[in-house]
Amino acid sequence: MDKKEYTYFDSSNVEHCVEISKEDFTPKQQDKSIHDQKFKTKPTTFFKDALKRFAKNKSSVAGAIILGTLLVLSVLIPIVDFSDVDSDHPQELKLEPKLFDAGTGFWDGTKRLTDIPCDTSLSYTDENGNVYYYPSASEYPTRAVSNLSLPRENNEINSASPLVTGGYVNIICDKEVYTNDMEDRMDYKATYSSATYNFNINETYGVEVVFYEGEPEEYTLGNYRIYLSYTIEGYEDTTFETVLRDFDEDDIDIDYSTYKNEDLMAEVKSSLAALKEEEDSPLDTDFDPETATLKNVQLYFDVLPIKDDVADLLIKTVTFTTESTSSKEQDMMETISISEANKTLLLGVSDAGYWKSNNATVSLYHGTSYVCDFTFDTYEAVYGNVEEVVPVTDFSDYVTNGWISAVPDFESASASATPNDYFEAVKNENTDSYCPVISINKVTKTSVVGIVTYTVTCTVSKYKILGYTSMPRFLWGTDNKGKDLLKITFIGLRNSLGLGLLTFAICFSFGLIWGSICGYFGGTVDLLLERFTDLLSGIPWIVIMTLCILNLGSNFGTFVLAMCLTGWIGTAAITRTQFYRFRDREYTLACRTLGAGNSRLIFRHILPNAMGTIITSSVLMIPSVIFTEATISYLGLGFKDMQSLGVILSDNQQYLTTYPYLILFPSILMALIMISFNLFGNGLRDAFNPSLKGSE
Repeated sequence: MDKKEYTYFDSSNVEHCVEISKEDFTPKQQDKSIHDQKFKTKPTTFFKDALKRFAKNKSSVAGAIILGTLLVLSVLIPIVDFSDVDSDHPQELKLEPKLFDAGTGFWDGTKRLTDIPCDTSLSYTDENGNVYYYPSASEYPTRAVSNLSLPRENNEINSASPLVTGGYVNIICDKEVYTNDMEDRMDYKATYSSATYNFNINETYGVEVVFYEGEPEEYTLGNYRIYLSYTIEGYEDTTFETVLRDFDEDDIDIDYSTYKNEDLMAEVKSSLAALKEEEDSPLDTDFDPETATLKNVQLYFDVLPIKDDVADLLIKTVTFTTESTSSKEQDMMETISISEANKTLLLGVSDAGYWKSNNATVSLYHGTSYVCDFTFDTYEAVYGNVEEVVPVTDFSDYVTNGWISAVPDFESASASATPNDYFEAVKNENTDSYCPVISINKVTKTSVVGIVTYTVTCTVSKYKILGYTSMPRFLWGTDNKGKDLLKITFIGLRNSLGLGLLTFAICFSFGLIWGSICGYFGGTVDLLLERFTDLLSGIPWIVIMTLCILNLGSNFGTFVLAMCLTGWIGTAAITRTQFYRFRDREYTLACRTLGAGNSRLIFRHILPNAMGTIITSSVLMIPSVIFTEATISYLGLGFKDMQSLGVILSDNQQYLTTYPYLILFPSILMALIMISFNLFGNGLRDAFNPSLKGSE
């Protein structure tokens, strides 16, 4: 048979004819040997392959590195950083973050302050003749102030201060009324009254009141009246009033003109005479207004409320005058006057000339001050060198500590022009490192009843007084209790991660077992377990958390318990879904046919295939726990006996605008935790996915 023809029909019923010859069946490689070829790759395990795939995911590796670094730092920094965070440090509150030396302009422990009132008594003049004013030395020590700007006048200071002058006394009536009826408004009037003094009715007293000069923009000036209140000798139980300027019922707005009364006593005499003529007058028929003795005289301002608004009365000055040549009378007039609104508002209750209010909020309006901008070194202010008195007994302690060899000769020093020479003579080698006294500037000797005492004025190093051997610097600054923010943040990170990891371990293990049982066995077992899970998940987690904290306290164990009560439900649900997905696959049925038991099917065949999805979803439980704890802390139910990121953020949230670094650094750390866990979880998902085994 040399050739044969083979005929067939294709799908379109077209006939085809193919010739087949003997040569078509002759082997083509008769002269070559056939054998197995060597594998080009080495055999590997599932976990080695997973690690290889994880390492190829650069973002996941970066997340793992960040997580590992934060874990190491959370352990090392609380150990390596020797700053004390177990107690408060009231002298070191809210220090700015410092990494570089002052003057760098960035991360150097300084802050730029603007529009700060100046103290005109503290000034210096530069070589060009420009005069600069420092801010208040008590609040901003001069040694810590640099880069002063030229002073600028500010006429909008609305709070009384020793650094402010002028302004207006703002009497505010903020009572809510819903009518313009005079009688109803009288029930809610606000009053402002002078101190109590005795006037001679036969003297000529006058008063002048200067109100707000100009049209107000943000204030609604209310209807007002001015009157004198007083008692008369023999009628001490009765308070009399003489109205100097009455309410104008037809005019709700204030009269801007200056009120002036040149003879108050004439007004009082006229008022008493009219009162004597009234029926049922409290005055006797033989009462003579010309000889009355006035007591407890007070000048009153009444301000009526305005319908659906806030009423104000702005007073610049109140000037009492007298024609008496008596210095006592003149001093009394000056004392009860308001020559300057800011000065009057600063007077205390016990001070002469005090004005008081009733049902009124009284504040300064548009006081004048000089303001400036400057750079403030918070570290120099707290730790710098300062001149102060050092008790003589401290020098004996310095001898005990070995900082000086003997107590300086204060007898000789008190008479010497250079008292520091006596201190230099007794200094030891380690004095400069530990002794807070840098130099003795002055020694004053006093003798009382034969007892001699010395007052030693020294230049001292504040940081040495606080127990430091060198000027400290806090990389993240200090918090509102003076504690090192860097250390307490990483202590909080350690506690938060510990809470998250422990909660994750418990919830993941329990949820994995629960979900495996539900998904593998199904049927009645799944139905019963799922109904229990539904009941438990129906309870809001905030209720469970709150009940646990209220009954067991805000401690670490309570938080773990509260988180674990319902935290495993999510892992269980994902595991159950994955088991339903893989339990009836062909390879599972084949294994069961070959005699594999339930445990082998679960742990060797189904679980490895489902682990990628389970791990990805469950690993985010850790940052979720951290954020949950932070939420609880914001509700005031956070840890009471330990730090955490949530507690730190909760304590510092009020300083977001004034000291933003107290929120910024812990927030960045929490954001890093969230992002890193997310990247790390995505890498684990791909690494533990068996369908990707061997892929690039």
